[in-house]
Amino acid sequence: MTEKPEIHTHSQTFDVLDESGVGLTGGESLLDERERALVVGAANFHALTRPGQTIRFTVLRGPQGSLPSLTDRETGAIEWEDDREVVGSVVFRSLVHTTVAAVDADGLVDLVVDVGGSEQTASAYHQLPGLAGALRRAVRFTVPVQFDALRQYRTDLVEKRYRARDVPRKAGVRIARGASATDQGRTPAVLFGIHWLELGGAERWAVETVQLAKDAGLTPVIITDRPSGHPWITRPEFDGAVVVPLTLPLTPDHESMLLNGIMANYDVRGVHVHHCTWLYERLPWLKAIRPDIPVVDSLHILEWRTGGFVDISVRVSNVVDRHHVISPQLRDYLIGKQGIPAEKVALATLANLTAAADQPAKAVAADKPFTVAFVGRFTQQKRPYLFLKLAAELKDSAPGPVRFVMHGDGELSGEVHGLRGRLGLSEALELRGPDRDVSDTLAEADVLVISSDNEGLTLTSFEASAAGIPVVSTDVGSQASLIADGLLCPRHPYPFIRTAAARIGTMMDSPEQRERWLVEQRRKSAAFAALPDARSWVRDLYRGWNS
Repeated sequence: MTEKPEIHTHSQTFDVLDESGVGLTGGESLLDERERALVVGAANFHALTRPGQTIRFTVLRGPQGSLPSLTDRETGAIEWEDDREVVGSVVFRSLVHTTVAAVDADGLVDLVVDVGGSEQTASAYHQLPGLAGALRRAVRFTVPVQFDALRQYRTDLVEKRYRARDVPRKAGVRIARGASATDQGRTPAVLFGIHWLELGGAERWAVETVQLAKDAGLTPVIITDRPSGHPWITRPEFDGAVVVPLTLPLTPDHESMLLNGIMANYDVRGVHVHHCTWLYERLPWLKAIRPDIPVVDSLHILEWRTGGFVDISVRVSNVVDRHHVISPQLRDYLIGKQGIPAEKVALATLANLTAAADQPAKAVAADKPFTVAFVGRFTQQKRPYLFLKLAAELKDSAPGPVRFVMHGDGELSGEVHGLRGRLGLSEALELRGPDRDVSDTLAEADVLVISSDNEGLTLTSFEASAAGIPVVSTDVGSQASLIADGLLCPRHPYPFIRTAAARIGTMMDSPEQRERWLVEQRRKSAAFAALPDARSWVRDLYRGWNS
């Protein structure tokens, strides 16, 4: 038998007995750090759902762009696709104990987990099935701006209907004490529900709360439910946490076994949901068996086309104790439109989450091209193709030399690279990935452009204000709380391009007007920063849970 694992993240739930090529306990491994962390996450899940049992993983690696398979039903099959490479195997024993049912700890459970390919995610359009999906995909990637114009007209119609309706609610939980079937663990913990472990504003806040839980002496137990290669799974904030990256669908019995295993092995002091559908939908059951556990969620953005996480939160509001919102728009929607009691809604902003103290306003260098920047994920929501069209417009019409920087990565990365060449921007536009610091880009930028079709509040707007850079933004979400009135642009694509190009041209011609817009923007940011701070609110919440 090998020594117990050195990595704290998995020694809480399992003990490695034998391994070949996997290297979870340290030393040589054929897996990289991210892949090892994914295997640890899978082992956490199977240890929690198979208490006391001995489990053997056969570990596969998929081709580039394939997603992990760690916890879903397919892990029980001992056959796989021809393009999968066998990396190694690992045998471990679950250290989890539960009295929820009699468990036969003898024998061996054989499972196959797949860490997927390298970090590359196909867009949702590439996953649309059938002829209709192929047609929609062809139109979307042939004429993206025209396609987006149609999407925005549809959004106008859906938004009008959305504002007129009430979200249905689940009934509440009336019992004061659930019937106990499991022993409760002794290690104080917070159960987190997170979308995925990759770049995003909501994810940055979720990672911050994981660290705050650790600072408060609570062990973070983290469930994610979205398909992803989880590039952030190796971040230091997750050291000492128990990470369980779900790949769905689970077998039905594993759903309760997972939550029972967590509650039997940890003293769960509270639940914090960050954009995690799986955990949201299981809150009524959790409250039925443990009504004493407080539940909070964090909400960022209204989704007009789908309802999004705000709708899910409202639907299960009867089993959520506090709704944390990051903007006045969300507070007013929950209280004013959906009738949620004001005392259940906590407005606490992310204004101070990433931005440092304000730097002096950045003057435009007279001897250098005017630099226009985009910072964000290359996703449909952020509409990077609109920034590229804006860049092409400015390249031809700007009143002086201009250059462009796009800083990000994501599912539309291929489209971004292709459009850059087709629009004649190869020399004028620089692409930067997540390996570069955003602060470097902001230090070079003369204006930041946000072309999103929806937002809550962008953290990059706060960062730009602190760096002394004006922001041109679509007038979506609560962006009007931060952006100078004259720099708010229509959401529809062609009006956005015309308005943004005109405002940037004005900045180039009139440094004085650019300065006035920046002063207004900083005044709005300062007023917003004076509102309650999310970091302080959550810090006090967690301290209360661990008191």
